Amino acid sequence: MNKTGTLTGKTIDRYEFQELIGVGAFGEVYKAFDKKLFRNVAIKATTPALSKQSGGKEYILREARIHARAEHSNIIPIYDVLDYEQSVLIVMRLVIGEDLDQMLSREKQPLKIDESLKIMHQVLWGMDYAHSRGIVHLDLKPGNIRISFAGEALIMDFGIASMLEDQSLRENHVHGTPSYMSPEQIQCTYMDARSDIYSLGVILYKMITGHHPFTKAATLSELLKSHLEENPVAPSHYVPTLPEKFQIAILKALEKKSRDRYHSCREFSFALEHSLKGIGQNSLDNKDLRWDPRVAAYLKGRIHLKEVDDYISAETINLSTSGATLRVSSDIPVGSNIELELYLPKEDEYTKISAKATVLWKNSNLEHDNIVIGVYMHEVKDIDRHKLGIFVRDLLLNVEQDELPSERTQTFM
Repeated sequence: MNKTGTLTGKTIDRYEFQELIGVGAFGEVYKAFDKKLFRNVAIKATTPALSKQSGGKEYILREARIHARAEHSNIIPIYDVLDYEQSVLIVMRLVIGEDLDQMLSREKQPLKIDESLKIMHQVLWGMDYAHSRGIVHLDLKPGNIRISFAGEALIMDFGIASMLEDQSLRENHVHGTPSYMSPEQIQCTYMDARSDIYSLGVILYKMITGHHPFTKAATLSELLKSHLEENPVAPSHYVPTLPEKFQIAILKALEKKSRDRYHSCREFSFALEHSLKGIGQNSLDNKDLRWDPRVAAYLKGRIHLKEVDDYISAETINLSTSGATLRVSSDIPVGSNIELELYLPKEDEYTKISAKATVLWKNSNLEHDNIVIGVYMHEVKDIDRHKLGIFVRDLLLNVEQDELPSERTQTFM
């Protein structure tokens, strides 16, 4: 790339523009030096043509405001926004590395499962946080995932992102990159977090196999039709040694109907981990791949099943902000959807938190009155998850430093 752009060598406000490091449809990206804070930054300078469009600058500022709301260690942060002549300058963290598209092109072969998951879990962490803030990206693709030389995976370019409550910004408008668009994006119908999950499923498929799920599509119209109507080629067609449960976990993200996909990035991440449980280095016991730190905790609680009028008593053995191991008084089948209530100690009383959860496993070797189950909590009110997060954090602070989970875990946001 010619590293000289129109702004190279200029000083604008407190920023010295050093070199051009990227060019896109809507602007150029420069490496610059912040003279006030003495640090290198990246600056995205939008094209004058975009700024001149009706509402162009407001559109760009809207992107910056939405992006700024998603403050997470796996999302490239925005530091500043400047209005310069016919452009808008968006100042961001400079990430030394390459985007995932460049990485895949350089490797010229599929990534290993553990390498793919270390990238994908970080992206899922970042997008789960964005979704919790009411933000959908709608253009997730390898080119919008930056991989630092330190191994960080960071999401960038929220250019067409929308707030979940503002559906009018999304319906009746085609958003995204065709190779990674969900069926509802193509049809311009209701889009939400599950639309991003579809795109992430395509990305993971490509990392694992080296191919797009719909390789037979030769034209744009055929590609779009494939997203809408065709079943993806089984990943094991390209990687025969791929564990079956892992393949199923990927394909669930690619379901045509959004209701049949994972309902959250957290659920997707957990399913990927669970699908590899007990398979060598990719076990759930690998802390690099664990979503939340888990601590020993003994809390009283109860479970309600739709099929049962009464409550089943429960007691936690260990706990995280997304799941728990429970000792229960009655048998509960694996796969059951339950309503879980736990009672957290609060001074001289208890505070109740509620969650909708799914039973993922059961220890059936124990006596009937001492059954142990593992549950994933997929729906928890924000206030209850906050209370649970504080409780787990306080327990972690009492654990010896050498027993603390890896810093890679993202929990108490």
